Amino acid sequence: MRELEASDCSPDYVAWLAEPEINRYLETRHSVQDEQSIVAFIEAVRARDNEFLFGMFVRDGGRHIGNIKVGPIQPYHRLADVSLFVGACDCWGMGFAAEAIAALSRYAFDELGVLKLSASMYAPNLGSKHSFLKVGYREEGLRRSHYRLGQVRSDLIELGLLPTDLEG
Repeated sequence: MRELEASDCSPDYVAWLAEPEINRYLETRHSVQDEQSIVAFIEAVRARDNEFLFGMFVRDGGRHIGNIKVGPIQPYHRLADVSLFVGACDCWGMGFAAEAIAALSRYAFDELGVLKLSASMYAPNLGSKHSFLKVGYREEGLRRSHYRLGQVRSDLIELGLLPTDLEG
């Protein structure tokens, strides 16, 4: 994991956000994403002091496979949201998401002074839910029929992590 830079916006990254199988649980699916919009997003997050965006890169070869973000950090409450996506489909189910979630969570607790992390996902997104639970996140809530997913309503699962919950 390393901080994402505008130069990391590759044709693969653009293709991930255009692919329905990859973007089906991402809010970015509601608008066309291109190199310009992605670079603008990366630069906007980098300019904020309460959000941190990292790229996930495979150790062997350094291939960019997805992103993970913490923030915005709420300074008074010392809590933040975590979100991620693995765009490289051949890397799904291999533990990369859980590894990134664990590393980012440690960073948020140890370096950013966060005392609680939250994550949420569409109920059918079992891969994401599994990755967060594997690290120690706990189910804290369910928002029934919260979002529209295609032509049907979907529940939203809410998870939380305290420093004492973090595995490993």
